[in-house]
Amino acid sequence: NRSELVEALKMLDNRSKDILQRRYLADQKATLHDLADEYEVSAERIRQIENSALKKLKSLMVDFA
Repeated sequence: NRSELVEALKMLDNRSKDILQRRYLADQKATLHDLADEYEVSAERIRQIENSALKKLKSLMVDFA
């Protein structure tokens, strides 16, 4: 549910939250390379952060259920 997602997103660190929001929730989706340039890390590192944040979100959503 939307409210559970909003609560779960609040529990992520700012960088992870920003990456997920810009990759999935923004009208104009950011690419891995866009975010990598902005955060001054590799695209692979952005992908790793994204995957970790998604796993954490899924876990939090299960806890809310």
